[in-house]
Amino acid sequence: MDNGEPQTSDCDARWLQQFSELPPKLLQRLMPFQREGVEFALSKSGRCMIADEMGLGKTVQAIAVACAYKQDWPLLVVVPSSLKYPWIEELERWIPELQPTDINLVENKSHTM
Repeated sequence: MDNGEPQTSDCDARWLQQFSELPPKLLQRLMPFQREGVEFALSKSGRCMIADEMGLGKTVQAIAVACAYKQDWPLLVVVPSSLKYPWIEELERWIPELQPTDINLVENKSHTM
């Protein structure tokens, strides 16, 4: 029976719900193209590559996608050495419920937990 409204699958409903449950501060910060990127990533169960130009907000998009799958954490973020502290700062900034003890930084290959 078609009532003229677009049909949404269970999968669509799941990622739309994941998107709507992101922290309000993070949702408000996303530009329209970033929002579209996050929606795309969620529609692909988080399996995508964010390859925008420098300065377009790949970090905040990646954090939004990671936050949507927070129930599946721990999360491993691999970045060049020069970006490890900025990434920690961004995670703390955009996911307010994170505590400093929730983030473990691996300094080098000999560093063990």
